[in-house]
Amino acid sequence: MRIATFNCNSIRVRLPAVLAWLDAWRPDLLALQETKTPDPDFPRREIEGAGWRVECRGEKSYNGVAVISRSPLEEVSFGLGDDDGASGTRLVRARLGDLSLVNTYVPQGQDLASDKFAFKLAWLARLKDFFAANFDLRRERVLWTGDLNVAPEPRDVYDSRAVWPHVCHCREVIDAFREITGLGFVDVFRKHLPEADVFTFWDYRGRDSLAKNRGWRIDHLLASAPLAEESRDCRVDLEPRRAPRPSDHTFVCADFSPA
Repeated sequence: MRIATFNCNSIRVRLPAVLAWLDAWRPDLLALQETKTPDPDFPRREIEGAGWRVECRGEKSYNGVAVISRSPLEEVSFGLGDDDGASGTRLVRARLGDLSLVNTYVPQGQDLASDKFAFKLAWLARLKDFFAANFDLRRERVLWTGDLNVAPEPRDVYDSRAVWPHVCHCREVIDAFREITGLGFVDVFRKHLPEADVFTFWDYRGRDSLAKNRGWRIDHLLASAPLAEESRDCRVDLEPRRAPRPSDHTFVCADFSPA
């Protein structure tokens, strides 16, 4: 099974890149974040016309999550379940066979002194409660993926000392992230790609950030213990980031198969 994640930064702008990547890599599941598109405007017809299935929840210009799959998904739901759907454009949960996928677009936080950063920390605490209430990570096959807006280690940032503290790389956020992973998640990305300077995001605002590899690893694939044992590979595809009109993120995928 192949599962991938991609912050597309507008599905309507990045639709050709998404369709090309789906055709070339043929994942079983592709998690998208920051689709920035209300549901009626989501390019469902084009994606389904290419042979895929779509579950999505979005809003104009902001947020938005989706899952593209080859087979029908079951038990699809949106949001953390504690706010009457307000978090629905940041989290989608779905099941494929005995695999549960949770795709999240975690708030970025904007500035350490802002209300948005406080909201980010609160959102991560709520996310911990969501996982604790809904899954047994010791026994179930669960994958938590998406743009988590957390770079938890110095090797996840091109220059940790230069950027510290940052809303995605600071003690408060790392501690909140560790609270969640401590429930029983394994970092599949780092299991297969332990070296530094392997990133998933290169800021548009940094001149030549991709050419200089001034990147961040904020897109994650985190598996429960039973699923992590089945992980065989993880790859970052740089080509879409090098293409014209790219997202500032790129595709990350992992392959799973029983021993």
